[in-house]
Amino acid sequence: MIDEVARTGTLIRAQSSLPALAVALLVLTMVTGVSLGMASSAISGADREPGERRVAVSLAAGLVGGESPLTVRANALDESRIDGFDDAALETAFPVTGDTAVRVSLGGQPLATTGSPTDGTTIKRLVVVEERTREAVEPALGWQRGVTLPRRSDQATLTLQPPPGTTVETVRANDRIVLHDRTGLNGTNQIPLSRFETTTFYFEASGPLPPGSVRIEYDAIETRKETLAVTADG
Repeated sequence: MIDEVARTGTLIRAQSSLPALAVALLVLTMVTGVSLGMASSAISGADREPGERRVAVSLAAGLVGGESPLTVRANALDESRIDGFDDAALETAFPVTGDTAVRVSLGGQPLATTGSPTDGTTIKRLVVVEERTREAVEPALGWQRGVTLPRRSDQATLTLQPPPGTTVETVRANDRIVLHDRTGLNGTNQIPLSRFETTTFYFEASGPLPPGSVRIEYDAIETRKETLAVTADG
Protein backbone atom coordinates (compact mmCIF):
# COMPACT_ATOMS: atom_id res chain seq x y z
CA MET A 1 0.00 0.00 0.00
CA ILE A 2 2.80 2.39 0.88
CA ASP A 3 4.61 1.59 -2.37
CA GLU A 4 1.45 2.35 -4.34
CA VAL A 5 1.07 5.74 -2.67
CA ALA A 6 4.72 6.60 -3.38
CA ARG A 7 4.35 5.66 -7.02
CA THR A 8 1.23 7.75 -7.29
CA GLY A 9 2.99 10.80 -5.73
CA THR A 10 5.91 10.45 -8.08
CA LEU A 11 3.58 10.31 -11.11
CA ILE A 12 1.69 13.39 -9.94
CA ARG A 13 4.92 15.33 -9.46
CA ALA A 14 6.17 14.31 -12.89
CA GLN A 15 2.90 15.36 -14.53
CA SER A 16 2.94 18.70 -12.72
CA SER A 17 6.47 19.31 -13.97
CA LEU A 18 5.47 18.91 -17.64
CA PRO A 19 4.02 22.44 -18.09
CA ALA A 20 7.09 24.01 -16.51
CA LEU A 21 9.32 21.95 -18.80
CA ALA A 22 7.31 22.98 -21.83
CA VAL A 23 7.57 26.65 -20.86
CA ALA A 24 11.32 26.30 -20.34
CA LEU A 25 11.72 24.65 -23.73
CA LEU A 26 9.65 27.42 -25.36
CA VAL A 27 11.73 30.14 -23.72
CA LEU A 28 14.94 28.39 -24.74
CA THR A 29 13.73 28.12 -28.31
CA MET A 30 12.81 31.83 -28.42
CA VAL A 31 16.13 32.91 -26.90
CA THR A 32 18.02 30.72 -29.33
CA GLY A 33 16.09 32.18 -32.27
CA VAL A 34 16.68 35.75 -31.16
CA SER A 35 20.37 35.04 -30.53
CA LEU A 36 20.76 33.48 -33.96
CA GLY A 37 18.97 36.42 -35.54
CA MET A 38 21.21 38.90 -33.76
CA ALA A 39 24.30 36.93 -34.68
CA SER A 40 23.21 36.81 -38.31
CA SER A 41 22.58 40.55 -38.28
CA ALA A 42 25.94 41.19 -36.64
CA ILE A 43 27.72 39.05 -39.21
CA SER A 44 25.92 40.80 -42.04
CA GLY A 45 26.79 44.20 -40.56
CA ALA A 46 30.39 43.13 -40.09
CA ASP A 47 30.55 42.08 -43.72
CA ARG A 48 29.38 45.53 -44.83
CA GLU A 49 31.00 47.82 -42.28
CA PRO A 50 34.70 47.36 -43.11
CA GLY A 51 34.13 48.32 -46.75
CA GLU A 52 31.90 51.25 -45.83
CA ARG A 53 34.32 52.44 -43.20
CA ARG A 54 37.29 52.30 -45.55
CA VAL A 55 35.42 54.41 -48.11
CA ALA A 56 34.20 56.93 -45.51
CA VAL A 57 37.62 57.29 -43.83
CA SER A 58 39.45 57.61 -47.14
CA LEU A 59 36.99 60.15 -48.54
CA ALA A 60 36.96 62.24 -45.34
CA ALA A 61 40.77 62.35 -45.34
CA GLY A 62 40.81 63.37 -48.99
CA LEU A 63 38.24 66.12 -48.54
CA VAL A 64 40.15 67.83 -45.71
CA GLY A 65 43.65 67.18 -47.08
CA GLY A 66 45.93 69.91 -48.36
CA GLU A 67 45.35 68.89 -52.00
CA SER A 68 41.55 68.83 -51.72
CA PRO A 69 39.53 71.05 -54.08
CA LEU A 70 37.78 72.35 -50.94
CA THR A 71 40.76 73.43 -48.86
CA VAL A 72 43.23 76.30 -48.69
CA ARG A 73 45.39 74.07 -46.47
CA ALA A 74 44.85 70.88 -44.50
CA ASN A 75 41.63 70.97 -42.42
CA ALA A 76 40.81 74.52 -43.58
CA LEU A 77 37.96 74.81 -46.11
CA ASP A 78 37.47 77.78 -48.42
CA GLU A 79 33.93 79.15 -48.30
CA SER A 80 33.94 80.04 -52.00
CA ARG A 81 35.04 76.53 -52.97
CA ILE A 82 32.33 74.98 -50.82
CA ASP A 83 29.70 76.96 -52.73
CA GLY A 84 30.83 75.39 -56.00
CA PHE A 85 31.07 71.81 -54.73
CA ASP A 86 28.24 69.56 -55.94
CA ASP A 87 27.47 65.95 -56.89
CA ALA A 88 29.40 66.16 -60.16
CA ALA A 89 32.44 67.70 -58.43
CA LEU A 90 32.41 64.92 -55.83
CA GLU A 91 32.28 62.19 -58.47
CA THR A 92 35.07 63.84 -60.49
CA ALA A 93 37.45 64.54 -57.61
CA PHE A 94 36.76 61.41 -55.55
CA PRO A 95 35.31 58.61 -57.72
CA VAL A 96 33.96 55.75 -55.61
CA THR A 97 34.04 52.30 -57.17
CA GLY A 98 31.40 49.63 -56.66
CA ASP A 99 27.86 50.16 -55.43
CA THR A 100 28.74 52.30 -52.41
CA ALA A 101 26.58 55.42 -52.10
CA VAL A 102 28.15 58.49 -50.49
CA ARG A 103 26.83 61.61 -48.81
CA VAL A 104 28.98 64.60 -47.75
CA SER A 105 27.56 67.23 -45.39
CA LEU A 106 28.94 70.27 -43.60
CA GLY A 107 27.41 71.56 -40.40
CA GLY A 108 24.48 69.21 -40.92
CA GLN A 109 23.74 70.59 -44.41
CA PRO A 110 24.27 68.29 -47.44
CA LEU A 111 26.98 69.31 -49.90
CA ALA A 112 27.12 66.45 -52.38
CA THR A 113 25.75 62.94 -52.85
CA THR A 114 26.44 59.97 -55.09
CA GLY A 115 23.86 57.23 -55.22
CA SER A 116 21.11 57.08 -52.61
CA PRO A 117 22.60 56.49 -49.15
CA THR A 118 20.03 55.60 -46.48
CA ASP A 119 22.15 54.34 -43.59
CA GLY A 120 25.77 53.25 -43.70
CA THR A 121 28.89 54.31 -41.80
CA THR A 122 29.61 57.96 -41.00
CA ILE A 123 33.00 59.55 -40.32
CA LYS A 124 33.15 63.09 -38.91
CA ARG A 125 36.01 65.59 -39.04
CA LEU A 126 36.27 68.96 -37.30
CA VAL A 127 37.32 71.64 -39.79
CA VAL A 128 37.78 75.40 -40.07
CA VAL A 129 35.86 77.26 -42.78
CA GLU A 130 37.52 80.44 -44.07
CA GLU A 131 35.65 83.25 -45.76
CA ARG A 132 37.84 85.79 -47.56
CA THR A 133 36.92 89.30 -48.64
CA ARG A 134 39.22 91.62 -50.57
CA GLU A 135 39.78 94.92 -48.79
CA ALA A 136 42.11 97.89 -49.20
CA VAL A 137 43.52 100.79 -47.20
CA GLU A 138 45.08 104.01 -48.52
CA PRO A 139 46.62 105.69 -45.49
CA ALA A 140 47.73 109.29 -45.38
CA LEU A 141 50.95 108.70 -43.47
CA GLY A 142 52.46 112.17 -43.33
CA TRP A 143 55.42 111.70 -41.03
CA GLN A 144 53.75 108.74 -39.36
CA ARG A 145 55.44 105.70 -40.79
CA GLY A 146 53.23 102.83 -39.59
CA VAL A 147 49.85 101.46 -40.63
CA THR A 148 48.20 98.38 -39.11
CA LEU A 149 45.91 96.16 -41.14
CA PRO A 150 42.45 95.94 -39.52
CA ARG A 151 42.43 92.15 -39.88
CA ARG A 152 44.91 89.32 -40.15
CA SER A 153 45.86 88.18 -43.63
CA ASP A 154 48.34 85.79 -45.19
CA GLN A 155 49.18 88.06 -48.12
CA ALA A 156 49.00 91.71 -49.14
CA THR A 157 49.47 93.62 -52.37
CA LEU A 158 51.44 96.80 -51.71
CA THR A 159 51.48 99.60 -54.27
CA LEU A 160 53.86 102.55 -53.76
CA GLN A 161 53.60 105.82 -55.67
CA PRO A 162 55.47 108.38 -53.56
CA PRO A 163 55.20 112.04 -54.57
CA PRO A 164 58.13 113.84 -56.22
CA GLY A 165 60.87 114.55 -53.73
CA THR A 166 59.98 111.62 -51.44
CA THR A 167 61.90 108.38 -51.57
CA VAL A 168 60.73 105.19 -49.84
CA GLU A 169 63.79 103.06 -49.14
CA THR A 170 62.51 100.28 -46.85
CA VAL A 171 59.22 98.63 -46.00
CA ARG A 172 58.88 96.34 -42.97
CA ALA A 173 56.04 94.05 -41.98
CA ASN A 174 56.24 94.02 -38.20
CA ASP A 175 59.95 93.27 -37.55
CA ARG A 176 60.65 91.81 -40.99
CA ILE A 177 62.09 93.76 -43.92
CA VAL A 178 59.97 92.90 -46.96
CA LEU A 179 61.16 95.54 -49.45
CA HIS A 180 64.35 97.57 -49.70
CA ASP A 181 65.94 99.76 -52.37
CA ARG A 182 68.28 102.66 -51.70
CA THR A 183 67.30 104.34 -54.95
CA GLY A 184 63.62 104.27 -53.97
CA LEU A 185 60.74 101.85 -54.06
CA ASN A 186 57.93 102.21 -56.56
CA GLY A 187 55.27 100.02 -58.13
CA THR A 188 53.32 96.96 -56.95
CA ASN A 189 54.64 94.03 -54.92
CA GLN A 190 53.10 90.89 -53.40
CA ILE A 191 53.98 90.61 -49.71
CA PRO A 192 53.55 87.25 -47.90
CA LEU A 193 52.35 87.69 -44.31
CA SER A 194 51.80 85.54 -41.25
CA ARG A 195 48.15 84.66 -40.78
CA PHE A 196 48.80 84.08 -37.08
CA GLU A 197 49.46 87.72 -36.17
CA THR A 198 48.24 91.21 -36.99
CA THR A 199 50.52 93.00 -39.44
CA THR A 200 51.79 96.57 -39.17
CA PHE A 201 53.62 98.03 -42.17
CA TYR A 202 56.40 100.52 -41.48
CA PHE A 203 57.78 102.82 -44.19
CA GLU A 204 61.19 104.47 -44.16
CA ALA A 205 60.79 107.50 -46.40
CA SER A 206 62.57 110.81 -46.92
CA GLY A 207 59.35 112.80 -46.83
CA PRO A 208 55.59 112.66 -46.26
CA LEU A 209 53.36 110.12 -47.98
CA PRO A 210 50.01 111.79 -48.73
CA PRO A 211 46.85 109.89 -49.80
CA GLY A 212 47.49 107.89 -52.95
CA SER A 213 51.15 107.28 -52.14
CA VAL A 214 50.49 103.93 -50.46
CA ARG A 215 47.77 101.38 -51.22
CA ILE A 216 47.54 98.05 -49.40
CA GLU A 217 45.14 95.39 -50.63
CA TYR A 218 44.67 92.29 -48.53
CA ASP A 219 42.39 89.31 -47.95
CA ALA A 220 40.40 89.76 -44.75
CA ILE A 221 39.78 86.31 -43.30
CA GLU A 222 36.88 85.29 -41.08
CA THR A 223 36.78 81.74 -39.74
CA ARG A 224 34.29 79.42 -38.10
CA LYS A 225 34.42 75.81 -36.93
CA GLU A 226 32.21 73.20 -38.57
CA THR A 227 31.84 69.41 -38.68
CA LEU A 228 32.35 67.66 -42.01
CA ALA A 229 30.51 64.32 -42.16
CA VAL A 230 31.02 61.61 -44.78
CA THR A 231 28.55 58.71 -44.97
CA ALA A 232 29.26 55.57 -47.04
CA ASP A 233 26.42 53.11 -47.60
CA GLY A 234 26.81 49.90 -49.56
